[in-house]
Amino acid sequence: MNYRHHFHAGNFADVVKHVLLLGLLDGLRRKDTPFCYIDTHAGVGVYDLGASAAQRTLEFKSGLGRLKSTTATNPPAWVADYQKAVAALQAERAGFWYPGSPWLALHHLRPQDRAVLMELHPEDAGLLKQYFSRQAQVAVHQRDAYEGLVALVPPKEKRGLVLIDPPYEEERDDYSPVVELLAKAHARWPTGMFALWFPIKDHQVIKRFYRRLRNTGIAKMLTTELCVLPPDNSLGLNGSGLVVVNPPWQFDSRARTTLQWLLPVLSDHPQAEWRVEWLAGEAPAASPASDER
Repeated sequence: MNYRHHFHAGNFADVVKHVLLLGLLDGLRRKDTPFCYIDTHAGVGVYDLGASAAQRTLEFKSGLGRLKSTTATNPPAWVADYQKAVAALQAERAGFWYPGSPWLALHHLRPQDRAVLMELHPEDAGLLKQYFSRQAQVAVHQRDAYEGLVALVPPKEKRGLVLIDPPYEEERDDYSPVVELLAKAHARWPTGMFALWFPIKDHQVIKRFYRRLRNTGIAKMLTTELCVLPPDNSLGLNGSGLVVVNPPWQFDSRARTTLQWLLPVLSDHPQAEWRVEWLAGEAPAASPASDER
């Protein structure tokens, strides 16, 4: 429970994750029937980038800062939605605030939809409850997601999205605990949509991670990656990815367009790259940067 997202809010990995999250929510909103959004590691929901934690690392400059200062035009729809959401939060609150996944999800729910947020850290869970206490559509649980998620699915709506974004300092080097969690939750809710975020620090770790995911037997699974540094760089966080189980129709092609636009905005490195590939199921043409993993 040492990981606190306050230090990393708004960095390049957050930007990519949240843009793709809005794309998944957009896919769910295409049908009128209600859906449930479940966030397994919700954090506090909103982050003050002017506070000491964010100012100590200044990681937001690698993500939100670059996006705000870009001269690139004609952003894809999901990026434009993300920019509007950030602007809406900063207009709502005095100061330099950044929306976490719970805030973004809540502001894209319709009256018939609801959200379930889990957070184990006592202080963060308390702030999460405080921020969303007046939202009738939101339930907040101070709960360990490795136990709680399996107990909470399938939701009564039978439609929805689970965002799994754990503190990877607690994962082993092949991310096996989170893969086991995904497999157990999917077994209980095979028609549900799951989005599993992961950091990219070591190319070999990601190869083992993908192999373990394929071995679950989950039938429809897509991965997206964006690396601002070469994926085999040994200095730190090179990129991040999102594995999506049961993605919405055309999510893969729209993700390609989105990541292609975001890459030069978030990185100047000549070996920066993006990729969108099917790990299982459908197999459209791979991204230009693809290689066998």
